[in-house]
Amino acid sequence: MSWLAELRTSALVGTARHEAPPPPGDLGVRPPEGLTREESLLDQAALADVATRAARQPGGLDTAVPDAAPPDTTEASSESAARLLDLLLNQPPVGAELRDQLVADWLRSAEASRRRVPHRLLPTLLSLADSKPGIAEHLQPAIGTRGQWLQELRHSHSAAAPRSRPVGPNGPALTGIERLRPSHPTEARGQLDLDWEDLGARERAARLGALAATIHPDDEGLLERALDDPAKSVREVAATLLDRLPASARAGRMAARLRLLLHSRGVLRKQLDVELPPPPDAAALRDGIAPDPRNGEPDRLARLDSIIRGAPLDVWTTASGRGPQATLALLGREARVINTIAATAALRSDLEWIRALLEVRTDLQLLGSLPADERERFLVQHLRAGPAQSLPAQSLQLIPLLRGLPRPWGSALADAALEHAFAKEGGQLAAGLAAFLPMCLPHGAVDRYLRHGRSDDDAVRRRLLRDIVQYQSFRQSLTEAFR
Repeated sequence: MSWLAELRTSALVGTARHEAPPPPGDLGVRPPEGLTREESLLDQAALADVATRAARQPGGLDTAVPDAAPPDTTEASSESAARLLDLLLNQPPVGAELRDQLVADWLRSAEASRRRVPHRLLPTLLSLADSKPGIAEHLQPAIGTRGQWLQELRHSHSAAAPRSRPVGPNGPALTGIERLRPSHPTEARGQLDLDWEDLGARERAARLGALAATIHPDDEGLLERALDDPAKSVREVAATLLDRLPASARAGRMAARLRLLLHSRGVLRKQLDVELPPPPDAAALRDGIAPDPRNGEPDRLARLDSIIRGAPLDVWTTASGRGPQATLALLGREARVINTIAATAALRSDLEWIRALLEVRTDLQLLGSLPADERERFLVQHLRAGPAQSLPAQSLQLIPLLRGLPRPWGSALADAALEHAFAKEGGQLAAGLAAFLPMCLPHGAVDRYLRHGRSDDDAVRRRLLRDIVQYQSFRQSLTEAFR
């Protein structure tokens, strides 16, 4: 039995049953005297770790000596700026998301001042950037010529290692369509049309779904073809995508069905009534309206939802003879209908209807479709409109909307968010904002932020205030270091 094997046995069964063996003589090491059996085992385990790591050889990599790094012509950052980057990389004073933002800020400042990262910090920085796209996109030109050399060397070694490949039906081809679609939509659609007959049902549905992010009226022909597909999954994807095209032939067919269900009544107090649709005929089934079940009652409300989602929204204003906001007032008792109209408006980014809906109801999900500046103004109004006690139930919806706004925010939104986060019932909002709020606040107003939490005894909010102060102070230090 080898020395390492005997060591493992001693560790497994215990030194009382199997004493640790002496180290082999060819290692040239003599164990210390006077050790107990347990101490001898631990001592030799440490020796074995050093010996095996020292003897290990790299595998799968090109061991050829690389060309020497070219000289850097760009001047390194000041020592004060270098210390700040060193602190961020090795002992960050803030959480991971704030640290990543500050590293990106450092790299942008270096680029603006035509300085570079000190050579000693390049390995740590490049390792961090491997898993942080927000940092990786700002590496150039701040890492300088030698940083580029080291980056290329690391990438060449990584390329020599085996990589995982996409799995699932025709994964690489689907990735190709997704990559081609944004810049060459016609070519991507044409390739899918050409390959259609040779694809399985799962592949047709998956590739058709890849068009969703950039759906265009020119896709209508392919989607109409998919409505006749033998696979239900393909037909459902096609119907969902056609819901986004209010000028399509299918939208016209859905409009004709919806008009038959809308009836205006009343003179002084006008209302818009909505009937439930009849059982679908063959044409309606083709357009994606669900058939009646074999057993049980049909879901006529779900059938109505399908028609509303597929029809143009101007069917409603034509039926009422009024604008979107007044039409919604006529539907005051039809909560489900209004919900479906809201979902349809958001799906199509129909700003006229979205603005009208936001006037009559607080629907935070609709805000994602507004332009960023308009979204910020609405959020300020929303935060200031009601007491903080009413906000916790909506915090989970509010947080992603705030996260998605351009940074830094305006002073009005910053103050409104802080007031709610540090209010008595604002703990849930504070916890949700903690990861990103410090980087959203306008710079240089630390004293104004401090007044919100001077007497706060909540640990989450104290930590949030600490992060705000540290982030803002660090940014100020960055600005001064690169002057």
